[in-house]
Amino acid sequence: MTPEKEKAKFESETSPAPSTSASTGSKEVDGPSPSNLSSTFEAEGVRRNLVFDNESLEEGTLASSSQGALAAVLLDTSEEASEVSTPSEGRVYWEAFFVVLPLFSGYAALFGLQHSIKTAFGLKDDKSSASHDFGVAVSVLYMFNLVFRFAHNIFFGCISPRARVYVSMTAMMLSMLVIAVCIMILESHRLCWVVLAYSLGGVAVGSFESNLLACLTPFGHRTKHIAILGIPVGVTMVLVGGFFLMGPPFELPATLVYLGVAVGLLLGMLVLALCIPVLESDPSIPTKGQLGLRKFVEDFGQWRSWLPQLWHYPFATMVDMFTLSCFSPGVALYIYDQKTVDLGFGMTLQTPTFFAAYNTTNMMGGLLGRYMSYSLKPRHPLVYTVLNLTGVLLLLTRVPLLAPLSTFLVMLGDGLIYGTVSKYVDTAVPKEFNLTALSYWLFIGDFGSIFGSNIISYVRDWVVGS
Repeated sequence: MTPEKEKAKFESETSPAPSTSASTGSKEVDGPSPSNLSSTFEAEGVRRNLVFDNESLEEGTLASSSQGALAAVLLDTSEEASEVSTPSEGRVYWEAFFVVLPLFSGYAALFGLQHSIKTAFGLKDDKSSASHDFGVAVSVLYMFNLVFRFAHNIFFGCISPRARVYVSMTAMMLSMLVIAVCIMILESHRLCWVVLAYSLGGVAVGSFESNLLACLTPFGHRTKHIAILGIPVGVTMVLVGGFFLMGPPFELPATLVYLGVAVGLLLGMLVLALCIPVLESDPSIPTKGQLGLRKFVEDFGQWRSWLPQLWHYPFATMVDMFTLSCFSPGVALYIYDQKTVDLGFGMTLQTPTFFAAYNTTNMMGGLLGRYMSYSLKPRHPLVYTVLNLTGVLLLLTRVPLLAPLSTFLVMLGDGLIYGTVSKYVDTAVPKEFNLTALSYWLFIGDFGSIFGSNIISYVRDWVVGS
């Protein structure tokens, strides 16, 4: 058969697949028929582009190595092939920002407005047992947060990660309503309400992050990058907007802040339901760790596939969460707990106004850190803990003008650490272990939150005194 006829035959046999192109040069080809390989291709249901160059075809025969390479291309069902065929590739779901925002507004209301609850109970910031008991009650936020980093796989194992996101947002909404209605409106000042509200909040945060991030992973880095920017903005909505509304001239009660967050959570669930499609994972990737305790255990049985490359990264998050829970704002709420803050140079500010400025720099640090984390050269996140520790030292000087800079540095470190680890998990961990890896990261990190929240009252006694 002449080269021209062979070329014409090959092109005619491969022409039904629009995405397939071939260039055989001008040499005769013997060996396996391309049409047989094309039939195998269609039988497997895999669609890939075929490109041959002149060096791929040798005179009189097709080298056996080329046959193997061609078969591998045709029969490949790898992650790369599935990602290329994913319908949502390239679509950035910026709406995820508004799902994250209200959940972390609720989280901020729990740790940032706890002093307003303490005031409603008539408790003073002293060394009394009642004051320390209140500190323990609010610390269950971090305890349940820690437990549900993994426990969501057990208690909510029968539902999908997306459904768990709805459950967590509902739990946070109930937490806000318990505080607003039972404690503030009905004035039932029993410590059990505090424990209930903060427990629900811990369940919400512990279940929310890993499951939402797992749901967003198939949409790519850009969607997840935008989503995590909702964390500092959500926190600031309460710690700046809330303090601003509670200060002059508005002087609104904290009750309205809690109720506003509850409404925001309801709207966030509607955004998730109406604007972000259901795409739990790529159909060609096994859903290990995505549903149920059994698969969760299976993931840990295959720990060699994901843990060696990740195990040390959460320790940076542990340091980060310690500085956040204990010092940003944490102890700052007790250092500056009078009606006004003396800035020096004859200047004073109302305390809510001071914290509005303080928390604005808090948001700026968090936003900048998360924005930079996806564009900086990859490095171990422990490097960024230097920023957190420097911020803590500035706060402990008790110089009011340095307080905004202190929280900026802490949140800058937090954003860089969070974004760096989140991106690293998507890059270095096989996608079938994504949810388990995220849960492990956040679980280890929350030990820092537990420790920091439980020593706030003792640090206050050391820094402020009786």
